[in-house]
Amino acid sequence: MVSLGLEFFATTIYGLEDVAAAEVRELTGRDALSDIAKVIFRGDVMDAALLNYASRCCNRIFVMLARREVESLAEIERTAREVDYSEIIDENQSFAVRSERHGSHPFTSMDMSAAVGRGVIESYKGSRGVRLRVDLDNPDVELFALLRDSEFILGLNTTGRSLHNRYYRVFHHRAGLSATIAASMLRLSGWRSSESLLDPFCGSGTIPIEAGLMGLKIAPGLMASDMAMYRLRIFSEDLLRSVREKLVSSEERWRELRILGSDASPRYIDGALMNARAAGLEGKLRIVQGDVRKIDEWLFMPIDRVVTNPPFGVRMGLRRAEEFYTSAFKALSKVAPGALVTFLTNKPVIVGRSMNNAGWSLIDKRRIIYGTLEVSIIMAKT
Repeated sequence: MVSLGLEFFATTIYGLEDVAAAEVRELTGRDALSDIAKVIFRGDVMDAALLNYASRCCNRIFVMLARREVESLAEIERTAREVDYSEIIDENQSFAVRSERHGSHPFTSMDMSAAVGRGVIESYKGSRGVRLRVDLDNPDVELFALLRDSEFILGLNTTGRSLHNRYYRVFHHRAGLSATIAASMLRLSGWRSSESLLDPFCGSGTIPIEAGLMGLKIAPGLMASDMAMYRLRIFSEDLLRSVREKLVSSEERWRELRILGSDASPRYIDGALMNARAAGLEGKLRIVQGDVRKIDEWLFMPIDRVVTNPPFGVRMGLRRAEEFYTSAFKALSKVAPGALVTFLTNKPVIVGRSMNNAGWSLIDKRRIIYGTLEVSIIMAKT
């Protein structure tokens, strides 16, 4: 199985599929097609290992085991039974099936998991004469069943926990930004390591830290110790070591960066500094306390690009929110005239008025689904 061309899919944020596809092409050299909340590509296990270690915009990497139109649970079970798992799962390994369902169906996600599980057990008994163990809490091998309307996909999870759970998250902001969204916003912004970058609402520091890792070419997955691929027989230790060594040799930790994160909250500044230290970026980023509305009083360097996630707390009234962001946007215009600003918001109407009041020009806007929220990534010129 290792020597054959395999089909993979990488899950990502709905609305950022093109960003993830561009990253997959950049890292692997493989053609990648955007699909709904995922990217599909052909390659080999080295590509999967590389993405698990180095991807910043994908959440999980799966080997695609089956893809078919189905109309019933019986067809799902039959599809799972037709897959040969003998090259994927050892006889002494346990497995579990996680399922996700989108659309209207006369069965639940738990029903799907049970049907796929039966198919896997029957297939393995047929090929090896052994009944595989099921362990729902701590499986050696995790399969992922995805049903969107009538399209059924069965995948082998090579990642384990989602890649957005970065190793440096020792301090958690109650409304912290997903690292994969932060990295995608940085890519959309066009920021380069030679340019200065400001996040004036940095919270726990996700955007500055992701920028620092990008600027120094540090692969975020290298610090993860619990990836699923370490338990999969299709990934040899020699292959994984080779990929890791190649990534480490390409790091540019010597590079000087001009990345500044600020926040009005001293608690969040302390947390951002903790996360930056955990990321190994101490001395590479500047994290300071400051009110963005008074940024001209404390900013100490010219700014090329702004990438940020402004807060929209439920306790902030609509009138107060518009006044606050108009004031903040006007302050940014003074210190960074002509800069490109990329930011996330779930209040596009209020933000649109604030942008107009501050004299900003809209460059682009895209809708993404962040958890259960529909939010917008806006790019504007100050």
